Amino acid sequence: MIADSLLASGLNRLFAQSPGACDLLAKQAGRTLALDMVFFRAQLQVENGGTLHAAPEMPAEATIFLPPDVLARLPIQGKAALSVLQSEGDAELISAFNDALQQMDLNAEAELSRVFGPIVGFRLAEAGRAFGDWAKQATEDTVRAIAEYAVEETPMLASRVEVERFKLEVAQLRDDWARLEARLNQLASASPVTTK
Repeated sequence: MIADSLLASGLNRLFAQSPGACDLLAKQAGRTLALDMVFFRAQLQVENGGTLHAAPEMPAEATIFLPPDVLARLPIQGKAALSVLQSEGDAELISAFNDALQQMDLNAEAELSRVFGPIVGFRLAEAGRAFGDWAKQATEDTVRAIAEYAVEETPMLASRVEVERFKLEVAQLRDDWARLEARLNQLASASPVTTK
């Protein structure tokens, strides 16, 4: 119940800072939405003004599933982090909530500055961006290293040059076979078969 209330108040604050977000939700007043975050499930009801409040006793008409890492990716990727969300239930309610999320202005630095002060907020946001860049580069480097290892060190995979060479050799073998077959047919038809 406390987590539901905290989530509702956090979303309300973000929606209040985003023009039009509450208006989109207001059309769904009285309806209940669940946010399933693997470790806990928050039940939220939309109020008349488009704000949310905790409603754990109400059955949810729609559920949005949030992967555990989506909150960690929000400061780095912004709204793009929300593109992986899956949902089930009432399509109209899900669409309204998604549209409200898309209206949000996710400025992590401003939020961190408000909580921790401008200098610490800037440093934390900068650290988050640096970590995101590092994680992306580390992932790309790891994938590249695995591919190199698979091609060069242990021949589990063939390089493009080897594949092209193999295709040329197969084509050459096919042509040689066709010529040999034609020559054998020619020799068979040229020499008369004698019987005793």
